[in-house]
Amino acid sequence: MRYTHSFLKTLKDAPKEAELISHQYLLRGGFVTPLGAGIYTYLPMGFRVMRKIYTIIQEELNKIGVEDILMPVVHPARVWKETGRFFEVGPELWKIQNRSEEDFVLAMTHEEVVTDAAKKVIQSYKDLPKLVGQIQLKVRDEARPRGGLLRLREFTMQDAYSFDKDEKELEMSYQKFIGAYKKIFERVGVKTVMIESDTGAMGGLGAHEFMMITPSGEDKIVTDGTRAVNAEKLGIAKEEDVDSPAAASKIAEFFGTAKVEFMRGIEVGNIFKLGTKYSDPQKLNYLDENNQQRPVIMGSYGIGLDRLIASIVEASHDDKGMIWPKAVAPYHIHLISIGDDEKVWNTANHIYEELWQAGAEVFFDDRLDVSAGDKFADADLIGIPLRVVISSKTLNDSSVEVKEREKKTARLVALNSLVDSVRPR
Repeated sequence: MRYTHSFLKTLKDAPKEAELISHQYLLRGGFVTPLGAGIYTYLPMGFRVMRKIYTIIQEELNKIGVEDILMPVVHPARVWKETGRFFEVGPELWKIQNRSEEDFVLAMTHEEVVTDAAKKVIQSYKDLPKLVGQIQLKVRDEARPRGGLLRLREFTMQDAYSFDKDEKELEMSYQKFIGAYKKIFERVGVKTVMIESDTGAMGGLGAHEFMMITPSGEDKIVTDGTRAVNAEKLGIAKEEDVDSPAAASKIAEFFGTAKVEFMRGIEVGNIFKLGTKYSDPQKLNYLDENNQQRPVIMGSYGIGLDRLIASIVEASHDDKGMIWPKAVAPYHIHLISIGDDEKVWNTANHIYEELWQAGAEVFFDDRLDVSAGDKFADADLIGIPLRVVISSKTLNDSSVEVKEREKKTARLVALNSLVDSVRPR
């Protein structure tokens, strides 16, 4: 993509309300733009990152046997009333009516819908186990959207579901997802810890969260070094409450020691052992080997893609801008042409075409009316892994300047070996 043809406009400064570094840089870099509170448009740079994360998640889940489905965002309230969540969930559940005054729900999650679909597929123990999942929009009437992409009213979620005949097989499915999630977070460049958490409105037998530890996180974590738990599960709302007698008692009971550390993190994934929370009220049953009716045992597994994008930026940046891991970067190479010398311009255009043909994704800053300093500042802000600069000076040496985004210094690479040296491996 050429800068002059792109739908991109960078900003010198971020809006005052953008407090988190990920919010600032994603706005300034032209990755997203707000439409309203907690509602964002993904611009081409941001959408390319989103699409790469989408692909990584899909690949890893397909490897463990998850089949892709796509469920609706608009749900007849019938299924939510069957489980009682239509009445139990608070105002964050968006409820609407059609012209006939029938109740509908905008998808905050999809447990009810997938359970309803499973009733047409699962009748016997021979039909189990099953794993299905999707990457789909969710809608939540969040009271206080904040943190840019971290807390939204409309967001994109990967949600998957397991269907098993007993808790032993549920545990096997659960462990498959733990392994897949660890690989996903490793591939996108986010270091996480898995902590125990409360089941909340999802309900069920137990739950865990995958947290990226960072001071900017809004989730509170208590750990003794080997085991970690969301502070909410212990009834601890604030960091200072850790030293209270009530908290000390809960901590000692949970960990067996009072020596704990308090940390903050961003939740990037969660997994739930739902048990029969949804299969019982929705009558998702199967006939076992003895021809007896039994409820299907379920699990639910989710990753927030928007939140993951923000977390990557929180984890990988400097004071100049974002530093995208190669696997999720919008482009592989940021090509910059300096000056208006015709030979430089022609060489840059030739390299641009040659790199694309070699399989490298290239963003070419071909602007003629912008200074080298502004081009370099944009390159640092946008954070593409490799910067390639062509100028009269480098051409005099039959070379180009190559710099990795996370490194301080650049190196000269011979023109005739550039493509081989930067070709994606």
